[in-house]
Amino acid sequence: MRSTASRTHPSYDTPIRIAVTCAAFGLGCLFLFGLDTTKYDWAQMVEGTRVSQWATAFWTTIWISIGAMVISLVLGVLGGLARMSRKPGWNQLGSIYVECVRSTPLLVQIMFAYYVVAAIVQGLLTKVGLSPATVELVGDARLVGVVTLGIFAGAYVAEIVRAAVESIDRGQTEAALAQGMSQRQVYRYVVFPQALRRMLPPLAGQFISLIKDSSLLMILPGVVELTQRLSLIRSRTYRDNEPLLIALTLYFVLCYGLSLVSRRLELRLSA
Repeated sequence: MRSTASRTHPSYDTPIRIAVTCAAFGLGCLFLFGLDTTKYDWAQMVEGTRVSQWATAFWTTIWISIGAMVISLVLGVLGGLARMSRKPGWNQLGSIYVECVRSTPLLVQIMFAYYVVAAIVQGLLTKVGLSPATVELVGDARLVGVVTLGIFAGAYVAEIVRAAVESIDRGQTEAALAQGMSQRQVYRYVVFPQALRRMLPPLAGQFISLIKDSSLLMILPGVVELTQRLSLIRSRTYRDNEPLLIALTLYFVLCYGLSLVSRRLELRLSA
């Protein structure tokens, strides 16, 4: 039986996609602006310093997400390798990291990291005699938030790395070893290049989730990212629709942009 997907002529594919997108967008606008009896007041969203406030919050979300991505990649690769290690000590450490992080809510982890872990570390550093500036930096809410997000996402990245590496045919590794390559060379030149192609889609999904999870940092004092800025503007203007739509649009720009970059990389690596 022929697939129903093959019945559509290729020349009609793009117009159909454009038509469906326009129809969906039109229905959404009709629902939000046509059926909603609320009068929109966009002037309040751009008056005074509000534009710069939105821009600053948008940038804060970006650098928090990028910092957490870098940390999660490092921890994810190390955690994935530890999970695949034949040494029981490293294997158990990787398992403890992955299972403990994935089995507890991120919101609770953020509060625990800031109110408990950071306070304990600050106390230890004070006893050691480090400068007050260094002690204060360790307790900075933004730094704690970035590290916590990175640790959280790293546990999922570790499983992505492990699954991608283990999906490579074992015969290729054995053939490379038979050719005289070392274990490190096998991973570098044979396994990881192929595994990277398989990691990209789930990694992109994980990083998109990380961007959205960064909104949870609004519970920390002094972290004014997009969701916190949204909350502040709502409380000052007594408006709901406009700030919510702005925040949703900015999150969409970030997440969809990352999705497009991931697809480009995936096509380039598969070429």
